[in-house]
Amino acid sequence: MSGAGLVLAAGAITAVNEAFFAPAAGDKGVSFNWRVLPATAIAALGVAGIDHLSPKFGTSLGIMALITVMFAKLGSADSPITNLSKALGYQK
Repeated sequence: MSGAGLVLAAGAITAVNEAFFAPAAGDKGVSFNWRVLPATAIAALGVAGIDHLSPKFGTSLGIMALITVMFAKLGSADSPITNLSKALGYQK
């Protein structure tokens, strides 16, 4: 998979986290941040350009973005892993 595809997946996970996982976890103060969508598009374009210069480096950037999005708290919502575990009842 290309680095741009991985960045798009990271952006989609961030959007789904804010729109669905955070409210399902009981966090009522989180609203969807529309700036995630253009920021994802700009980041994907940048990584696609890097992919043309060095495919391994572009893919590495995409993997780092995906791992960071899964485990780090970005914005006002908790991380997707935390929200998903709360929504499934594994964590309070």
